[in-house]
Amino acid sequence: MFKFSIFKDSDNYTAEQRQQIRQSASVPLKLSIRAFFKILVPYWKTRDSLFSWFLIFCIVSLTSGAIWLATAINTWYKEFWDTIQNYDIDGFKHQLLVFVILASIHVCVSVYNAYLRSKLVIRWRRWLTGQVMDDWLKKDLFYKIQLQDRNTENPDQRISEDLNSYVSQTISLLLGTATDLATLITFGVVLWDLSHAVTMTLWNGYELALPDGYMLYLALAYAVIGTTLTFIIGKPLVRLNFMQQRYEANFRFSLIRVRENAESIALYKGAKEESRTLQKRFTDVVHNFISLIKYEKRLGFFTLGYLQTAVIFPIIISAPMYFAKIITMGSIMQINSAFGRVQDSLSTLISNFSSWASFKAVVDRLALYFDGMHTAYEIECIKPQKEGREFKVSGLEVRTPTGLKLGSGIEFDLKDGDRLLIRGYSGCGKSTMIRAIAGIWPYADGTVMLPDNSRALFLSQRPYLPQGTLREAAGYPDAAEHSGLTEKFFKELGLEHLIDKLDEEDIWSQMLSLGEQQRIAFVRALIIKPKVLFLDEATSALDEKSEQKAYALVQEYLKDSIVVSVGHRSSLIRQHTHSLTKNDEGVQWEFGKLA
Repeated sequence: MFKFSIFKDSDNYTAEQRQQIRQSASVPLKLSIRAFFKILVPYWKTRDSLFSWFLIFCIVSLTSGAIWLATAINTWYKEFWDTIQNYDIDGFKHQLLVFVILASIHVCVSVYNAYLRSKLVIRWRRWLTGQVMDDWLKKDLFYKIQLQDRNTENPDQRISEDLNSYVSQTISLLLGTATDLATLITFGVVLWDLSHAVTMTLWNGYELALPDGYMLYLALAYAVIGTTLTFIIGKPLVRLNFMQQRYEANFRFSLIRVRENAESIALYKGAKEESRTLQKRFTDVVHNFISLIKYEKRLGFFTLGYLQTAVIFPIIISAPMYFAKIITMGSIMQINSAFGRVQDSLSTLISNFSSWASFKAVVDRLALYFDGMHTAYEIECIKPQKEGREFKVSGLEVRTPTGLKLGSGIEFDLKDGDRLLIRGYSGCGKSTMIRAIAGIWPYADGTVMLPDNSRALFLSQRPYLPQGTLREAAGYPDAAEHSGLTEKFFKELGLEHLIDKLDEEDIWSQMLSLGEQQRIAFVRALIIKPKVLFLDEATSALDEKSEQKAYALVQEYLKDSIVVSVGHRSSLIRQHTHSLTKNDEGVQWEFGKLA
């Protein structure tokens, strides 16, 4: 399982502090670093990563070549400007030819470097997304994670966007850091060799003695001071980037909800209320974005000023050697280039602090998501056992997430062909009991025994119709073709008008009425032929005649199956042999035969 807790037993966090961190917009740096490596390591231990390691070798080789080219171009600067200073036309032409050769090689190296990096990104992302997506769908985690009172919203964004950002930014960060380090060492040596001791006369005869390598010292100091100030100015961007992603996701989710429930909203004339909700969501986006750009403006003033100063600064500090006639104009250009390389390699944070802040926000969101996955995985539900020929429930206790008991000591025993009707007032826990028996409700205890080698199927009040053709939706979750059965049962249930559309793809959950969807769900049950069929108010949108027809077909084609229904209509009583009823607000349920 690709899951982990962001905490260790050795961490000095109380339970309350851990909960606050899980619900916060930013994770402490120590925990972010831990999460970063937990996501990073697994792929690089797999067989699939062997070719990726080869790609890294190629990228490192190309990067080394690029650094060598940079030193060659740095030397070219001196020779080129010296030919200009010396009015050497032949040398000038020669240096132009050298530049064309170096530039051509540089273009090829840079393009292939970028191409191989992109190839590395997609290989890693494909594996990582596959693992996370599979884990999300295992053990009903996609459902359990929604039951938690915690900050694990928008798993779709975590999987589709944040994993992509994590992979691409990690590769950029690690390879960029290695490149910057190599560049720093290489051009640090160049800058040291070009920095000679010199005494500079300032004003009033005051002399300033500059030691060997002084330009390297100044370059390092310039970058360190700039990086430190940038970190201080830009620190709030981490949290603001995190919140911007959250607000954007919430706004997008609200828009999707309107699209998915367009018919209901139109019938309720709820456009005004939906507009108010959407405006509120978008207001959060706007307000946070305004705060974000305010801090980016402050950071921009400093960053651009810092970078503009970097253009003239190396010329100023090399001027004493030039006026002392120690170096030529070409040497000044070479120093300017080398200084820029040293300063750039140390100042990655200066020009990319927003990217660093965004990357930490990505890691934080993934850390909280995987921590939520870990917690959801640890949630234990009732595991139905399959043995014997009966469907038996004993000692079942069902609770709400807050601990309120909905039922206790629930017991019943059903045989082939039995039909159980679960009845009770609204909110008494009928549907929750079905979820507990199905093994997806974590707040329950007891024993559930299903017939040996049996298959159970659950039809809810609002059936799930997946993307694809109507025929595939009718047979879901089976992918096999059920030749002729689909058309037959469509006719039996009054869906003849949809037979011509069976092989068309559409968003059927929006195109069909709830009554049509519920009848298609019955087609699904008749095709799959489960041993145990659960109907959770599965006929609520049908008239009594259509309801009787649906149950009659179940009786005819699934006569040996056990059927458990949840419903309120008195007309359902004659379709069942047993009842499980809750008549008061206590926790006891009464099981018995129907007359």
